[in-house]
Amino acid sequence: MNKSNVTGLVTGLYIYPVKSCRGIKLSEMKITSRGPLYDRQWMLVDENNQFLTLRTLAKLAEIKTSVQGPFLHLYAGANKVFVNIEEDCEQIEPVTIWDKTIQAGIENKSINEALSDFLCKTVKLVRYQKQSFRDLEDGATKVVKETMFSDSRPLLLVNENSLQNLNEKLKIKNASPSVIERFRPNIVINGLPAYQEDRLKEIKIGGLLFQNPKLCTRCPVITQDVETGKVVSKETLQSLAEDRRKPGGSEVLFGVNLTPNDIGTIRVGDPVIITVL
Repeated sequence: MNKSNVTGLVTGLYIYPVKSCRGIKLSEMKITSRGPLYDRQWMLVDENNQFLTLRTLAKLAEIKTSVQGPFLHLYAGANKVFVNIEEDCEQIEPVTIWDKTIQAGIENKSINEALSDFLCKTVKLVRYQKQSFRDLEDGATKVVKETMFSDSRPLLLVNENSLQNLNEKLKIKNASPSVIERFRPNIVINGLPAYQEDRLKEIKIGGLLFQNPKLCTRCPVITQDVETGKVVSKETLQSLAEDRRKPGGSEVLFGVNLTPNDIGTIRVGDPVIITVL
């Protein structure tokens, strides 16, 4: 099948400094050799250093994040936690995310106690730093060989028209529409037909190239409220499952994971050129 180019526009940019906690909406995003700056650079783990997500700990959605100067701020109820971005952790331990175990920095005792109190569970905040390396393997590009604590590739892109298509189906069922934030994207685009991103081969945004696409499999997180973590729309996942299943499997698909092949900055309003098959 011949390649063709489709154009679009960036309409939203997000990072999530702590995996599964509240995200930050941006007007511009710095792309580094590990992906978006600060995106999923931190993660919470349990007593056994196993990663924690919204899938099993909904209260993570209540933790707000912001980056102010050299500090990452976490707002956990009445507790406000400050993490010095510029100083790597001295304590290093192996932590497990999915089927990979890597070295990560362990934030200090006071930070971990404050977050444990809020979550009513013993947790540690861990940091991806110079001792860490999570190999992207066949998802790597010439420039980006690793990813921090994202599920798959360093970036997740979603298409507004795909969400509109889903919401039209939900409306027919008298179900509440979904919102883009429930899908926890890094890049939101418009201008493509619904689900055209499934055929994406590579994409250029503001002059930066992104490659090695992998369709994103979805879980119950997309049914959870972005501020409380409570399940508010089981219909979202059910409707996608009707015609958005991976061929030959049970996984439900929405959006596409990508790896950068350039370092630089992208911005809301940047033109998008997509090569599709």
